[in-house]
Amino acid sequence: MTTMNQTRAPVPAMLRTIAGLSLTAILLPSCDESGPRIYTAQPYLAALGCLSAYTPISLVETHDVSALCEPVCLRIGAALYVSTLCAPYPGESTLPPASDPECAAALAAPSCGDLAADAAAP
Repeated sequence: MTTMNQTRAPVPAMLRTIAGLSLTAILLPSCDESGPRIYTAQPYLAALGCLSAYTPISLVETHDVSALCEPVCLRIGAALYVSTLCAPYPGESTLPPASDPECAAALAAPSCGDLAADAAAP
């Protein structure tokens, strides 16, 4: 019986090793946090004087996207957006200065949802 135990002992150790290596192979790629991230911003609706809900506008290549920055204006084509997401900004966007009249209005604009809620209040 001791011979059987001696031949069986390496098998569980080998299985643990294989299982550990397999788990490491699965988890290692998921530890890399770099890659494309969705950049979101609020479209400025100049005719209504408010900011629409956050919407995805582009992908940015970064490790993480933080929403703890000061609001900035981003222009993509003719559209103006406001976002509190930190750099990097979408490559296709330009950042008008805060002194730009339309950007200043967008930065001061309330959420369109807040305007709707105020209009519905008695």
